[in-house]
Amino acid sequence: MSTCATLALAALVATGVGAAFQPCGKLSSSCCNPLVWPSQHCPGGAACQYCGGSVACECPGAPSPGPAPPFPTSHKRIIMVNECSKPIWIAHIVAGKIGPDPQNVKIEAGGSHRFSTSDAKGGGLVATRFWPKMGCDEAGNNCSVGESGGPGESCVQHLPSGDDYSRCAPPVDSKFEGTFMAQGSPKGVKDTVDMSLVDGFSLPFKLEATGGECIRNGVVDPGLVDCSSLLMDKCPREEAMHGNHFDLRARNPKTGKVGGCYSPCMGLTDDKWAQTPGVAPDSPAAAPFCCAGAFGPPVICKGGPIVNTQYVKNMHSSCAKGYAYAYDDHRATISCTTDTEYRITFYCPEASDDSDAQIMFM
Repeated sequence: MSTCATLALAALVATGVGAAFQPCGKLSSSCCNPLVWPSQHCPGGAACQYCGGSVACECPGAPSPGPAPPFPTSHKRIIMVNECSKPIWIAHIVAGKIGPDPQNVKIEAGGSHRFSTSDAKGGGLVATRFWPKMGCDEAGNNCSVGESGGPGESCVQHLPSGDDYSRCAPPVDSKFEGTFMAQGSPKGVKDTVDMSLVDGFSLPFKLEATGGECIRNGVVDPGLVDCSSLLMDKCPREEAMHGNHFDLRARNPKTGKVGGCYSPCMGLTDDKWAQTPGVAPDSPAAAPFCCAGAFGPPVICKGGPIVNTQYVKNMHSSCAKGYAYAYDDHRATISCTTDTEYRITFYCPEASDDSDAQIMFM
């Protein structure tokens, strides 16, 4: 059991399942609770990132100091490729803010774009996330896929009480996540990356890590995550949870179009396009599928119903090295040397037997 999970279990025993958890730094400086308000921050100011509904998420490691300018050409080690016949836009977030690249970069069909793995001073990037958008206006807003919010996104309302995401889509995006260390970091310092389906998925994709050396679960790994067959027909339409059946396709109630696929946790907790009112991740209804509350410890979560859901089974069969639920890190997370380049290719979301999926981005 990880340190964070152990501390979370201790907090449950001490305070009761329904009680609030201690802020980051009181449990441990290495983990945080993303479900409290105001939001918590990890050492160095990095935001506590949502990790599938768990109340005990690992804080990202601080990036190592970077080289003095001029930067090496390899400071742009992320290559996003569009293999769909329609344009895509790439949104991102770095430690809760916009990173060194512009927000909503447009990539035409067959095109590509390089993104930074270093900040303006050459240091690494922590808590970084990229996701694709489709069916957008020219500014990359008002999209039919991927309009889930983030820094600089038009669907977010900035209110005195905090940011309001109620006009955004559910965050059911195919996500590339990572913490990237500075080029030339000391030997043994590595990037940490994954492709996350914990909240859901939108576009099929493939991750190829080249030029460096990657390790997955303690073993040298080729750095390939091939989820190019993860089409929308892999999204369960009758997911059994608590004796009821749920259609996990995320359908925009205004347009009737499918914008992605909910994970079981997100389908129960997100209320923006909800079929039913959303509940808290650590509630009795959602906790077994979000690995939260009484199901927060890994051993309990992995023995619960989430691993037997059709969603997780479909993700493991069509995206064997993707992050399907909160404690899937052993199969999904890779650590790579800082000379590694990451090529993420996105494909069209059509499904052979699903006309709804075929008009997602029209």
